[in-house]
Amino acid sequence: MQFSAAQIAPLISGKIEGDSSVLVSNFGKIESAKAGDLAFLANPKYEAYAYTTEASILLVADDFAPKQPISSTLIRVADPYAALAQLMQLVEQQTAPALRGISPDARCADGVELGEDLYIGAFAVVEEGAKIGRGCKIYPFAYIGRGVTLGEGTTVHPHATIYHGVQVGARCIIHAGAVIGADGFGFAPEADGYHKIPQLGSVLIEDDVEIGANTCIDRAVMDNTVIRRGVKLDNLVQIAHNCLVGEHTVMAAQVGLAGSSTIGSWCRFGGQVGVGGHITIGDRVEMGGQAGVISNVPSGSALMGSPGIPLRDALKSFVLQPKLPDMYRRLQALEKELAELKQQAK
Repeated sequence: MQFSAAQIAPLISGKIEGDSSVLVSNFGKIESAKAGDLAFLANPKYEAYAYTTEASILLVADDFAPKQPISSTLIRVADPYAALAQLMQLVEQQTAPALRGISPDARCADGVELGEDLYIGAFAVVEEGAKIGRGCKIYPFAYIGRGVTLGEGTTVHPHATIYHGVQVGARCIIHAGAVIGADGFGFAPEADGYHKIPQLGSVLIEDDVEIGANTCIDRAVMDNTVIRRGVKLDNLVQIAHNCLVGEHTVMAAQVGLAGSSTIGSWCRFGGQVGVGGHITIGDRVEMGGQAGVISNVPSGSALMGSPGIPLRDALKSFVLQPKLPDMYRRLQALEKELAELKQQAK
């Protein structure tokens, strides 16, 4: 499918500079885009490519002031990255295959409530008492346990597993291999070994949540492990039992939350952040990659390092670390010199 700049600009409230009739049929990165591609410039680090890109259309910010001539047709928008996302969503809606119906190779138990316009692929399993909302998509080999609820428009990708009793809101996306509602890691130490503590709670996932491939969210000991609306979890994230993740928080790959941690709203966690058990983290907290959190964190904080310390202090430490061997040698020399002076003074 081809779109002209004149067709694209109104969709993203953009203003055209250049040839409004130029056509594009694909998206491309600014550094490698070709004729017929639409690219974008959101990060100033990539500005140099704006003057060399072969992209036919380039999305730029309203306040972008070129320092050199640009051959691409520009579409100025308030936020190029958000505008790109909006365009890609529109293209996906128009080009994605229309999946409808239930495969004869799928298994739906008696008593399942099925909404309209849904899709259940081959060898998917939906157990008794499950409620599948309108427009849901359950891909091949996915497992939906008994009593599970899926809200309208939710997508469950191949080989994802949703254990019994889990509640998933509307418009959620659960990627391949994710496991929702497995037992939390609870064992009571006794003289003869560890005795399993039954995990009798469940998992509550609110609307518009996206869960990456092979991410695990454990069911609670009692009550619920809760993922609030708008949360985005990358691949290979571990959420332990009885945790709560606040609205619109995002977590990159390999983040791990120990049991009963509470994470505020609009937080951002880099990859491999680890949070200890029974810790509370406030709203709008920023965690650098591999930060280790061992105590409560107030709202608005920015931490890095392990254990996590304020970002400014962590950056100072990183600057000093390479200098430590030389500083140590100088300290040894000073200690030796001081010892010699003391000896001479006797």
